[in-house]
Amino acid sequence: MMALLFFGIFIALALDSDFGNIEVKTVSIMECELELSGLLHRPKSAVAARPAAAIVLVHGIGGSKEMMSGIGLELARRGFVSLCLDLYGHGKSRGTVEQGQSEPSFGVYAAVQYLKSQPFVNSSALGLIGHSLGAGAAKAAVAEDSHIGALVLIAGGLGDIVEGPQYGVFNSTYPRNLLIIVGKYDILFDVTELATEELLAVFGIEQEVFPDVLYGSFSSQTARKFVAPTTTHLFEPVDSVVVSESIDWIEKAFDAQGSYEDVGTGLVYLQREAGIAVALVGLLGLAFLSFFPIARFVQAKSKKKLTRTEKTTLENWRLYTTWAVVNLALFVPMFGVGLVISFPPLLFGSSIAWWMLGSGLMGLLFLTKFSKKLFGKKIVLKERLVGTFALDGLMMAVIVFVTLFAIVTILAAVFNFNFRIILPILRDVSSASRALVFAAFVPFFFPYFVAEGLYFHELTPCVLGKQGNWSCSGNYLVNIFAKIGPFVFLLFLQYTIKITINIWILPSFLGFLLEFLWLIVPIFAIASSFSWWFYKRTKNAIYGALFNALLMSWIASAVFPF
Repeated sequence: MMALLFFGIFIALALDSDFGNIEVKTVSIMECELELSGLLHRPKSAVAARPAAAIVLVHGIGGSKEMMSGIGLELARRGFVSLCLDLYGHGKSRGTVEQGQSEPSFGVYAAVQYLKSQPFVNSSALGLIGHSLGAGAAKAAVAEDSHIGALVLIAGGLGDIVEGPQYGVFNSTYPRNLLIIVGKYDILFDVTELATEELLAVFGIEQEVFPDVLYGSFSSQTARKFVAPTTTHLFEPVDSVVVSESIDWIEKAFDAQGSYEDVGTGLVYLQREAGIAVALVGLLGLAFLSFFPIARFVQAKSKKKLTRTEKTTLENWRLYTTWAVVNLALFVPMFGVGLVISFPPLLFGSSIAWWMLGSGLMGLLFLTKFSKKLFGKKIVLKERLVGTFALDGLMMAVIVFVTLFAIVTILAAVFNFNFRIILPILRDVSSASRALVFAAFVPFFFPYFVAEGLYFHELTPCVLGKQGNWSCSGNYLVNIFAKIGPFVFLLFLQYTIKITINIWILPSFLGFLLEFLWLIVPIFAIASSFSWWFYKRTKNAIYGALFNALLMSWIASAVFPF
């Protein structure tokens, strides 16, 4: 696992630096006494004697600079300086999302000024690429600096929410060289409505805007184009069509000014992401291995008597189904609670916290009040959980978590490396504020994983295997399927019906909330893996529940914006 971890890191870092041809570093930008964090890719060819065109890339709501780094990497490989920015309240930048009301560029204008001050940047050749919230921020930055030479808006910067003098009024000549990209299955936009109504004045025509057709010209800096790739809102920044179209647009916009030299390279950002995925597998494998000797110690102290039976399939799936129904039924209403009660104080993070707390408490209530009716036997939680409780076991779960956290922190400090699934899910905690929020999340997530441990492990009878061995943690693959299956099915239903009959089951904002499941599903798969492993070795669900509560709190405190 150690070899897998470092192999993945080596591949990711080598590709990210284009094997030494690009300097990659994190930079700090001061804006109104707030520190903004950026990820700078500077090709070695960009020097004071030969300054290069530069692009600021900006993520969407709840994202971070790493989400745009695929486009940033590819631009740098082609000779452009790229700066991926954490907006106010996101990632490692200070401030809050609410501060965008007074400074609608969310720090993008400050990032533009930062690039202008760098000797290796051609200050007359600057462009912006923004996704969702970042597209609106980029639009506001262009209103402050009309000399921006190219603008790419990805699923944002459109509609009533970004209208007013602080955003400027788009037309057929302003801003310069405008590319608009919106996925066909973007829940927040109607592609047909955009093409037939909203984009007409911007493109200077009276009829429908046809996708993939160039309007205006780069030579007059009035180029316009609309692209509608087959993708969703969340995946737009990493979609290969979006990446290719954005790069091609920037190349053509600055080639017209003689600022760009074609190097004819392909795309490597997906291979870099694959390297990160390999490293993540190695890291999680190391966590499992570090737990192995600890588990032997805890298991040796446990004298838990195991219920053994061969007829468990129906009862198990009744438990799994009950837990799935509780989760799905509370998803939307508890998200609403989190939007009203903004604690822990992270946007969308509070909704996740209240949803998981509500699901956990409801799941425990079902077991205490209706277990006899649902499962044919009375369940006493104290007997199930406290009977084999050992403080040593909890300490060991904490030690495994701290070990995992230390490895991630060291890798971030030494190699500027973080583990991500689209967004960084395991990263160093960047501030005292996020450390406090981490602590606030733990009591929200702990009841959820305690309840899940009961449904998936404690109440699942042991099964006699083909080799004559008893399994008391359930089949691993069945556990994972039972956990993520309902969420995957909901996503499948949402997009299958949209593709086939062009109807959203959950439209507008509700559908946008559903997009969070794309990130929640792999995180839940990781948590379920740890839960299964802990119970397999210790025969107590509390240890895995504590570890997963710490893990989930870490992820939430690092990902969601203030």
